[in-house]
Amino acid sequence: MTSSDSDLKKISTELNHLSLKRQQLLERKKILCIFQELRNRAEFGQTEQSAKNQDEIDSIDEKLKQLTERRAELQKRRDTFLSANNKNSIKEVKFSSNQKIEADLPPPGTNIFYVEAPPTAPAPAVILDVDKLPPSPCRTQCPECRQYITTETFTSVSSVTWLVCLMSALVGCVAGCCLIPFCLDTFKSTTHRCPKCWTSIKTIKKL
Repeated sequence: MTSSDSDLKKISTELNHLSLKRQQLLERKKILCIFQELRNRAEFGQTEQSAKNQDEIDSIDEKLKQLTERRAELQKRRDTFLSANNKNSIKEVKFSSNQKIEADLPPPGTNIFYVEAPPTAPAPAVILDVDKLPPSPCRTQCPECRQYITTETFTSVSSVTWLVCLMSALVGCVAGCCLIPFCLDTFKSTTHRCPKCWTSIKTIKKL
């Protein structure tokens, strides 16, 4: 870790400490102001305790002012360190070919943008019509929470499953083969569910 990184860490730690201390002083001032207001309403006059509370409130205001000045100073130092690190992070651009070409740094005020190649895979289509959802998970908008999500799918036994089982038993598959449709998703209904609010969006039946 370099010295600048160490200084930045110290500044961040002190800023967090100042924020916490400032919050505590503000809470203390709020409580004192409430007590002073209640005492003034009850006693209708300036008492010794009231004057003491006022002195403490003035002291808190002075500490808050000092904390604000210190915080502004630390933030200014941190911004200076960050800007210096950004300048040091600029590297010289080199192009490799048959002949090495060393490019000079761009003049101040110019920005360099590096554009990546577009992805080869197409973006997934968003199906807004829930009646056209396929049997597999897909992108759509949940009608309940109105979020764009990729649905979760699960299968369940349907009337087609029982019908295929009965037909298998009628043709002679009575030695347990008629139970095969209960193990295959092909003969089951598919239900799309939202992964965020767990709402059932659409159930696709075979019949």
